[in-house]
Amino acid sequence: MGRFLNVGLIQMPISQDTVVNLKYIEQRVAAMMSGYHKPELIVGVECTECFTPEYIPGPITDFFGAIAKKYGIYFIPGTMYEKHDDLPEGTFYNAAPIFNPKGELIDVYRKMAPWRPSEAYAAPGKRYVVFDIPEKQTKVGVQICYDLNFPEISRNETLMGAEVLVKLTMDPQELYSFNKPLHFARAVENQAYLVSTNGVGFFNNIHMYGNSLVVNPEGQLLWEGGQEATTVTVTLDLDLVSRTRQYGTMFVDHYLQHLRDYNFPMPYADDVTKAPLFDALRKTPKDTNEYEEDVKSVGVCQLGNLIEIVPDLAQYEKDLDEFLNRSK
Repeated sequence: MGRFLNVGLIQMPISQDTVVNLKYIEQRVAAMMSGYHKPELIVGVECTECFTPEYIPGPITDFFGAIAKKYGIYFIPGTMYEKHDDLPEGTFYNAAPIFNPKGELIDVYRKMAPWRPSEAYAAPGKRYVVFDIPEKQTKVGVQICYDLNFPEISRNETLMGAEVLVKLTMDPQELYSFNKPLHFARAVENQAYLVSTNGVGFFNNIHMYGNSLVVNPEGQLLWEGGQEATTVTVTLDLDLVSRTRQYGTMFVDHYLQHLRDYNFPMPYADDVTKAPLFDALRKTPKDTNEYEEDVKSVGVCQLGNLIEIVPDLAQYEKDLDEFLNRSK
């Protein structure tokens, strides 16, 4: 008997109001579990809860854990802004909690590459997360959005044993054309499945392009969503990962075996900031105001006035507390 994993993707609109997002996820999971092609792992999108930061564990993770337990699934419901005592006031992790079929919080992945200057208040995580699905004899690596653009993250999760790389995203329309090929590159170079989710619709000043996708270890597209809200369950043949890693992609290219054989020197692995490249590079803008000043020097963003959209955070927090109390 082979190793197969049914992965459910929730491609959804994102509201500033956390309660709206929680209700949507709860309803979509219930609908997905009512069909005969049931998912065993369900993955949501980025920023399902970013205006009402909470501690992990806490009431929101209790809510998600109850869903995982009710349906007996592995569950990465989406990302949330996580309060943490190690961080300065007003700074948070963009974090993805991970649950097992018993509803237990088994790990938390914290985005290692916040998309700055947009994520000015997000602190970078420092730990790769790969979790076990022992029922399938497999491991899953977790990433969030901009993480995929840094091949080191996918490679290190692969070296930790991940056969499936999962990425939760909230990407704007402008990024679709040049980000899409990266998904195929990460899948092929790591001989792994790449599962990517993205939001849809408008969120503040951006339009999310959707087009969530699943790529197999040989770089073949198994499924791609459009720009509408949708759910899908895709079956991954995990033995294909084993085969490509043992005998080569398409029985030709032995990427990971050759990585071991050549053992390329990495002179800046201990501290990449020592690389000569950075001697000539400008400092990164930390927020939108620094960004504007930076690009004005080359003639970009010279016209127009930047405005700030101020959500009603107090009301969102009140609504969230009432919703979670009713859900207990």
